[in-house]
Amino acid sequence: MTEAAPSPRPQPAGYRWLVLLACSVAMFGNYYVFDALYPVTPLLEKAFGFTGEQVGLLDTAYNVAALLTLLAGGVLIDRLGTARSSVLFGAIGAAGTLLIAFGPVLTPGTPALGMAAGRFVLGVGSELFIVAATTVVGRWFKGKEISFALAVQLLIARFGSLAADQSPNFAGGLFERGWQAPLLLAGVLGVAWFVFAVVYAGLEANAARRYGVKGTVSTDKLVLGDLVRFDRAYWWVVGLCVAFYATIFPFRTFANLFFIDYRGLSNEAAGSLKSVLPLLSMIGMPLFGLLADRFGKRALMMAAGSALLVPPFLLMLWWHTGVVLPEVRLPLLGTVLAAGTPLELVLAMAMMGLAFALVPAVLWPAVTYLVPGTRLGSAYALMTFCQQVGWAAMSWGMGKVKDVGHASAAAPGGWVPVVLMLAVLSSAGFVFSFLLWRSERGAGAHGLEDVTPGEHA
Repeated sequence: MTEAAPSPRPQPAGYRWLVLLACSVAMFGNYYVFDALYPVTPLLEKAFGFTGEQVGLLDTAYNVAALLTLLAGGVLIDRLGTARSSVLFGAIGAAGTLLIAFGPVLTPGTPALGMAAGRFVLGVGSELFIVAATTVVGRWFKGKEISFALAVQLLIARFGSLAADQSPNFAGGLFERGWQAPLLLAGVLGVAWFVFAVVYAGLEANAARRYGVKGTVSTDKLVLGDLVRFDRAYWWVVGLCVAFYATIFPFRTFANLFFIDYRGLSNEAAGSLKSVLPLLSMIGMPLFGLLADRFGKRALMMAAGSALLVPPFLLMLWWHTGVVLPEVRLPLLGTVLAAGTPLELVLAMAMMGLAFALVPAVLWPAVTYLVPGTRLGSAYALMTFCQQVGWAAMSWGMGKVKDVGHASAAAPGGWVPVVLMLAVLSSAGFVFSFLLWRSERGAGAHGLEDVTPGEHA
């Protein structure tokens, strides 16, 4: 990444925060439209008879698009620049959200195919927009408040996921109208995503004109010749990354259906319960990042977080306390927990939410200590590529197992092998994190356990 050219005129102190705000609001729309599909899946089952495999393939279509963008998108962003790239990929993402809402109508004979096409288009726009938006923070905040700025961007972005999970509550009337109305709301927010991308591009153009803020950006690219030269600790992190995200994201895909079929929750209660994940992540990630900076112990923190991810799936299947909780409402957020939500499910989701905050807070920064800076782009690109492959395979696999077991409200036992798949994969993630922790206690440690890690040899 190259720095912007020196400014002939000083920038107002708050200008970069305006840039961050515009990008972050666009990211809010990005995250909302991605997660907006999941509360609608029960309605898709009723309206079109979607199978579990078809629901899983909606994620897989997105993942395939993401894999393609990782191989080619960096070069395109280099040539266009972040401002034009953000507008282009925001427009593609907005088009994808509208195609998701209208795809089943446009292809009435194959509604799942029409919706999968929309998810594919969304994947192209979404993944490349995230790359561009993250690069924007690096350009404007490097050497200033970059850690805090990244935390603010992620906080606003994940609020989009939280809002999508809560949509059956604040937009319940839309869900009563059928599957399309909630997705049209997502389409509106997809257009808002594009609008704020344009606002950001305008701010960039104004900064270039008035303050001389220019410069090109080097984005992550996959360098095939580097893939065999990473050391073992890096591969432990890759293994943890794949297992962790291929557990969390597919679970979010099927969580609404699971809570409704297996535990008898309403769609509104299921959405509220699932929103615990992004809510705790929003709160916890900056705090855990500060703890890692203050005390070190990064490998130990990853091991602790991955260990937290294993028990919730077993608790959700077989622990029944008989205790239900009253409604919990928070200012601005509204209903966080619906009345009658079982205590054990809340505890399970709280553990999962803490894991979702703890592991990402230290996993991604840890890579910078395991590989030299000249190969960091290849390291991140490869890790993300592997993550997407694992996520795509798990989403499809869970859907297939759900169909084979005929999991439904009439046959809730069919959900047991589906959820056990998640328990097994999360256990594999803990194994990788333990191997990393053990390697960091040996002679070849990279300093992840130290307060100030040393440079990679």
